[in-house]
Amino acid sequence: MFAQMSIEEFIQRLSDGKPTPGGGSAAALAGAMGAALIAMFCNLTASKKKYVGVKEEMETTAAFAQERQKLLLELVDRDSAAYEKILAANRLPKETEAEVALRRKAINGATLEATRTPLETATVSVGLLELVPPLATKGNPNALSDLKVGMELLYTSFSGGKANVEINLPWLNPVDAKQIKSQLAALCPLAERTLCKGREEISLQQE
Repeated sequence: MFAQMSIEEFIQRLSDGKPTPGGGSAAALAGAMGAALIAMFCNLTASKKKYVGVKEEMETTAAFAQERQKLLLELVDRDSAAYEKILAANRLPKETEAEVALRRKAINGATLEATRTPLETATVSVGLLELVPPLATKGNPNALSDLKVGMELLYTSFSGGKANVEINLPWLNPVDAKQIKSQLAALCPLAERTLCKGREEISLQQE
């Protein structure tokens, strides 16, 4: 499992020219790191007596971020596994009409999974991104740089997930493609607005 590799091993695997892991797995890993930094920011705040008024809220948010972190790590492997299914489906025999039909069905199913997986990465990352602006106004200002890095990683995770969704859309049947396009279209403006708001709030707190 790629999520269990050392950082050095994972980066080497990304660079060695094999189909997996690829951009979708890298996007999910970026999201997992972003989630971890949100948890870090919250825990650093909760540990200080100065912030006793938000201690419970910060601990709750940290626990949620760590839960999402685990899910994003799962998506690192799920994204690669989904693409491997596409490769396997394309290798199926196609000598008879029955084999062609079976192969087409397998390719369609694998492609749908390989599209829904990065969509989940993008969705989870935007959900975490939404936590950033209010956290910036309540948390430990000494850890704002950690929160900012986490925010940027989450936006990268969203963007990477989006790119992997979009590249698969032309290969989906029209019904599935329309549904996924609609979900992605709803995420995009939310991600942009939240990123801008997060940057603004962090900048204000650092003045």
